Amino acid sequence: MKILPLPFRSILFAVCIFAFSGWTTIRAQVRFDRQDTVSLFENGVALQNAWAGGLNFPLFNSVDLNGDGVKDMVAYDRVNSRLTCYVNDGSNSLSAWKYDPSYASKFPYINRWALMYDYNCDGKEDLFTLSPIYPSCIACYRNDYSPATGLRFTLVDPILEESFSTTVFPVFASGVLLPAFDDVDGDGDMDILGYNSIPDGRVILHKNESMETYGICDSLIFNYANACWGNFAFRVGGANEVGCFGCPCRGSSNPYLNDPLSYSYEEAKRDDTVTSIFSIDIDGDADKDLLVGDISALTSLLVYNGGTSQVAAMDSQDVNYPSMDIPAIFNGFHSHAYLDVDNDGLKDLIVSPNEYENKAAQWIYKNQGSTSLPVFHRLATDFLQNTMLDVGENAAPVVIDLDSDGLNDLVVAGSVYDTATSYYSTRLYYLHNIGTSSAPIFDLMDDDLAGISTLAYNSTIYPAFGDLDNDGDKDLLLGTEDGKLQYFINNAGAFQLAVANFMAIDVGNNATPQLVDLDRDGKLDIVSGEKNGFINLYKNIGTTNSAAFSSIPSEDTLGRIILQSPGYTDGYSVPFVYDSAGTYRLAASNMAGNVYFYGNIDGNILGAYTLIDSLYDATESSRIRFNVSVGGGDLNNDGFCDLVIGQSSGGAQLWYQHNGTSDISSPESQLQFSVYPNPAHDNLLIVFDDNDARSLSRLVLMDQLGRSVTQMDSWHNRVNLSLRGLSSGIYFLKMERNNAVAVTRIIIQD
Repeated sequence: MKILPLPFRSILFAVCIFAFSGWTTIRAQVRFDRQDTVSLFENGVALQNAWAGGLNFPLFNSVDLNGDGVKDMVAYDRVNSRLTCYVNDGSNSLSAWKYDPSYASKFPYINRWALMYDYNCDGKEDLFTLSPIYPSCIACYRNDYSPATGLRFTLVDPILEESFSTTVFPVFASGVLLPAFDDVDGDGDMDILGYNSIPDGRVILHKNESMETYGICDSLIFNYANACWGNFAFRVGGANEVGCFGCPCRGSSNPYLNDPLSYSYEEAKRDDTVTSIFSIDIDGDADKDLLVGDISALTSLLVYNGGTSQVAAMDSQDVNYPSMDIPAIFNGFHSHAYLDVDNDGLKDLIVSPNEYENKAAQWIYKNQGSTSLPVFHRLATDFLQNTMLDVGENAAPVVIDLDSDGLNDLVVAGSVYDTATSYYSTRLYYLHNIGTSSAPIFDLMDDDLAGISTLAYNSTIYPAFGDLDNDGDKDLLLGTEDGKLQYFINNAGAFQLAVANFMAIDVGNNATPQLVDLDRDGKLDIVSGEKNGFINLYKNIGTTNSAAFSSIPSEDTLGRIILQSPGYTDGYSVPFVYDSAGTYRLAASNMAGNVYFYGNIDGNILGAYTLIDSLYDATESSRIRFNVSVGGGDLNNDGFCDLVIGQSSGGAQLWYQHNGTSDISSPESQLQFSVYPNPAHDNLLIVFDDNDARSLSRLVLMDQLGRSVTQMDSWHNRVNLSLRGLSSGIYFLKMERNNAVAVTRIIIQD
């Protein structure tokens, strides 16, 4: 790659930092509206939370978001610092949780982890996170929900402190050492179980003196009470098990003094134990046991407390909890939550990983005992993930009419960690549009388009589509992590790898190409981002029938844009050029979690582009950071280019470009109907609820490949559709009526 002179790159970087430090003051010139009601089917089932964005390594908490007295759920994903909220509809099933993005903005900035506990006993869970001021401390935000203000959090203390002898120190925590917030000693106020600043295999009790001081539980007055709570120590050297029970404790040494007397034996000084701990009374004896996830362990560790709430004494362990059922096997650092996931009145157990696992990694254990004496049985391994589009990690969506039927489809790249091989399996997911041009409805038709998983790219990939050989179909250009491009030719709808390392192009690392005629000469050019945050242009120097590109970019800092994040040398830029009313604009995303819009492109291709706006404001961007990707196209046939934003957590968001003359609500949500019987045999009765017999209904029954197998038009609100001669299986019934559209799953049985 051509290297710019150092002074020029330095000036560009300074300009870039200056521009991004002030982008919140730019007058809004671009508006997109979030869409969450577009239907998406997988295996014939409509995904309830289709566009929630995916989940990888979440911490789950329960909290009443809307003040209806029913506990809802929040999930803070540590892979991209993203918090998602799910409203509880009260039904007795795992499908009770409905994604609602409106509540995420009510939460303050969360640093590394989020744990909730009602410390002031007002019935509302408060928020604890790593301090935004000092990275080894804990901050507390009080939940001040009221009917007048709704959900609201107030910073109570940016650094929780505790007394040790006559000195006051911060309560220690870190980004990987997750503490437990609970009434550990049973006196009614919230204590904290944590660690020493130098890991020594011990658990520290930070005792709350609120009840002792004021007789009520609403204060945060901590005392460094016990340097070896439970009188035990985890084994040194990475094994997730107890090294000794009844270990002698040589006093309550303060962790900030690094006093060697705080260690119970010499080996503890070299301990690399990094764990998360979760307190729970697992055996109904009114004291706190511990569920532990170690950074190098494959299963959860349960340490039993054989003492009392006042004097803990850990005396036994289960290194594969729950060994009486199926333990959750992850590659390190299990986290745990205890809440009622199926609304049966009993708290259930959620076990989640902190790394690697990213597709079926939210294990639910149903409580078949009682809340005070639980008995767990594994119920599901993909809680919430199975209700949304989730392609593992680093979702990269592209809008493309892949089958040339006039409807825009979606192709989404993703990578899933394979525990059997310890590598990432990369795939392209084909979401076929079975709706209409104005109301898309997607069906996940192929989860390995072009057989990409067999090519062992083992990392992030990014697709681009365009007719490079002018044969009337769209070929595939795949960007890979090594910075190179792989060319797949389209032969009658089947993609075949034709040229590896296409045209010897190498952008450095993490190629994110787009095929677009940037100079409007009738030939597709290549615009590609890269890991360091620059955007490259490769002009097509061939013909419309035979594209050709130099391996040296025509411009290696397109638009004079640098998307490096402050404090990082990386940017992971993803460009998307689109036409807005005859004028080109560039949307570019980066690892900081935002999408920036640039203009002044036409007639100025090799010049400096103008920063116009950003998709997210600064606060929201901080909630959705790390490797955001952007693609787009006209999804609702209104003449405007819409956006699909890929998340590093494996999902996607839909954003329709604002059209002030139309309602952005999804038409399919307006169509009310009943279909029965389902499963069906020879006939299917469709009854529309609008009682308007003068409306024309168009009904199309499609197989799982989106092909029409039978269709009919009717002017009646009761329609009898014949199914005779059709094979058993899953079908989709698409109904259009009064400018609305809906799709529902139909099962045909012989």
